[in-house]
Amino acid sequence: MSEQFELKHHKDFHGIQLQDFNVKDRNLVFALCYKLMEQEENLIRLDVKEIARIGNYKPTKSKDNIYKSLDEVYNRMKNASIRIKKENGIKHFVLFTSFETFEDTGIVEIEVNKNYRYLLNKVAAPFTIQNLLEYTKLNSGYSQLTYSLLRKWDKRKWVEMSVEAFRDEIGVPQSYDTSNFNRQVLKPIMDELPQYFKNLKLDKLKTGRKVTSLRFSWIGNNNEIKEVEKLELELSESLNRLFEKARRNRYLTEILTDKNMYKLTEMYEEDQLKKGLLYIYKQTKKEVPNFTYLIKALETGIQEQEIEIKIIPDKKTEKNRFLIMN
Repeated sequence: MSEQFELKHHKDFHGIQLQDFNVKDRNLVFALCYKLMEQEENLIRLDVKEIARIGNYKPTKSKDNIYKSLDEVYNRMKNASIRIKKENGIKHFVLFTSFETFEDTGIVEIEVNKNYRYLLNKVAAPFTIQNLLEYTKLNSGYSQLTYSLLRKWDKRKWVEMSVEAFRDEIGVPQSYDTSNFNRQVLKPIMDELPQYFKNLKLDKLKTGRKVTSLRFSWIGNNNEIKEVEKLELELSESLNRLFEKARRNRYLTEILTDKNMYKLTEMYEEDQLKKGLLYIYKQTKKEVPNFTYLIKALETGIQEQEIEIKIIPDKKTEKNRFLIMN
């Protein structure tokens, strides 16, 4: 049986901005990250031939070589920080802090940022698994970036985004009109990805006559990845407090099982989930019959618009106040 080269990483890994990389460069980035999994040292020495093999490296020009390509990848990685949303702001950090190749011995030496460890070492949920044999065979950069997006939601097996958000996610140029977007972006995606996502469907959702959202859905993987024996649920303290608060609503106690909590963290970003939990805690006044009903209630809470009332002084009142003071 051939090696699978399964890259397992924390979902924050998706914060690496790889939109401006080409297919060859992305393959090498993923190959390097695969070799960095479970490494405890800050300075790592890797075999260049193995990196080329895992990254399915094939020179595209006569002057290309793996060392030149690795150098180009590092120069790009220096400017591609990992962007992570926090409760109180945004954190950026680079993955590699130094990078040196030795052509005489066939070695690349990488110094890694200590902040990377939780991304690739002893990874706890929420995590993503990407198969590099599949990823590196994709010819379209848009297919690669969409592959990663779908793998992020592999347990839920669907993802829906506005067209604008999707274009931004995979780096589609603003100059692409609808015709170019359909032909150069969506067509290669739907030509290449169904071989790895069983019964992959793309639904174009309209508002009036205009396509405003895209929904990808599938029923499994054509090469199913084995499930881990034990799932670990990692929650921020603030999210955990909201789960505990929601469970104090007697109508939610039984439906918010550990298993369902895990599903919810897979389905929603933390900010969305917090808003939804607060809503159902306040609004749920009767028994919740099933998980689907719970999802509908959460969605209502997430989509509900908050109204902020601001009191603006009346102009006449301001004028009167000025006259009185004088």
